[in-house]
Amino acid sequence: MASAIQSPLERLGRRLRTRLSPSTGQRPGRPTDPTWTVQRKLPMSPATLTALEELAARFSSDQRQVSPMQVAALLVEEKAEAFAKSLRQDASAVSES
Repeated sequence: MASAIQSPLERLGRRLRTRLSPSTGQRPGRPTDPTWTVQRKLPMSPATLTALEELAARFSSDQRQVSPMQVAALLVEEKAEAFAKSLRQDASAVSES
């Protein structure tokens, strides 16, 4: 019987599968999130890149390839949003006191 509790790795994989949409056209490319319209370079250590490559391989299938940078984009986006929300809550708590 499958566990009802998902590991963080399973949740990340589910979010990637949900967010990444196949491109359209005669030569569809790698699935992507259509809301990702800004592209920037992201410096990282070789160890971080290796970890992202391992995650991308884990989440890829014959039907859907996930790149290391797609994994990085989702992780950065989710963590940045969580920290920004926390900052707003902290600022709200300070202004109320």
